[in-house]
Amino acid sequence: MESRLALTLALVQLGLFGLCWGLIAALMPRERRSALLFLATCACDAATAWLQIMQDGSLRPVAQGLMTLGLGSATLVSAGADAFVHGHVRHRGFWALTLGLGVAATWLPLPAAVADLTSLAVYQTAFLLLLGMPIVWLRQPIHQEFGRYGWLPLLPFGLMGLAVLAFLVHLLLNPAAAAHSYAARNDHGASSLIPFAITSGLFHISWLGMMLGRQVVRANRLARVDNLTGVLRRGPFEAELDAALTLARRLQLPVTLAFLDVDHFKRINDEGGHAAGDRVLQALGQLLRRCLRGSDRCGRWGGEEFVLLLPGMSAPQAPALMRRLMREIAQARIPVPPGCPPLSVSLGYAVWAGDGTGAALVDQADAAMYEAKRRGRNTIVNHAELGPPQAAPALSSPR
Repeated sequence: MESRLALTLALVQLGLFGLCWGLIAALMPRERRSALLFLATCACDAATAWLQIMQDGSLRPVAQGLMTLGLGSATLVSAGADAFVHGHVRHRGFWALTLGLGVAATWLPLPAAVADLTSLAVYQTAFLLLLGMPIVWLRQPIHQEFGRYGWLPLLPFGLMGLAVLAFLVHLLLNPAAAAHSYAARNDHGASSLIPFAITSGLFHISWLGMMLGRQVVRANRLARVDNLTGVLRRGPFEAELDAALTLARRLQLPVTLAFLDVDHFKRINDEGGHAAGDRVLQALGQLLRRCLRGSDRCGRWGGEEFVLLLPGMSAPQAPALMRRLMREIAQARIPVPPGCPPLSVSLGYAVWAGDGTGAALVDQADAAMYEAKRRGRNTIVNHAELGPPQAAPALSSPR
């Protein structure tokens, strides 16, 4: 009765995890491959728990089935982790080969004198490789994505791998006793499911947490970053501008703001369609991000207009950077449709020297950019070159 209750609880736990992975596979197409592999892991683990609990007496009659299910589960979790990190199963050949070797050693007939020892040694070695290689291959990329929390999803691999390594050491030091204890053991009651449930729960909870964390990061990025160009959206850029001016005011530092507008963009759209215009904007956004410093910010103001926030850049320093940007854009030779002139931009900038608001600085840089377009495009204009705005002429009074 106690064993049946433990089995029921284990199956309920695996069912709940399976439901979560099924929902992720249905609702998140980008995560479908890894979610389906983890869902298959739940099914494999459920079959393992059922087979172990329902067997009366020694586990020897079902040992080969349990070993095959164990290898299958380890392969699925490793391949699922691989797909989660890389977007596809990058090391599928290794996972398939290791699984095949382990299964072959489990089922192929061997001489009676070495059958148990050889099959156990190959099986446990394959199991250790399936659990250990994800730690080696995935540790760095998952750390880059999740930082200090990247070790959490790899912890279950390490715990299960240590248990397998301990058995391999025992098998090496005392092979006869290890093989006999594995084949003759009957610890398949409720207590045997406790470490199984803990390890399985730790694995699925940690990977579900990583999956949720990735979606939160993506949602925040989509809210901040323009999907086409990869630069900041207008709202987040304005927030960055206000924060930069607040800091600059306290530290008494200059700030430069620059506007770039793609020349003849309407002609690009007319000649090549909006897809061609999108490709130009995408390439230009990548180039601008690559050219800027880590402290600088690039945003898409609207349409074909980009805006650059350059904290700490003074009026004497700004012209050199603006000329370098123009050279980089010219040398990049971003493809444009046939019949269009080579891609160029009109650039206007203004330097904030401690007074005025962010909105006023935006207006100044915008005015300088429009002056660059008025002068014939592919030109740089500093707002300081412009005279004070002229008042509109007064209307003469009627006689």
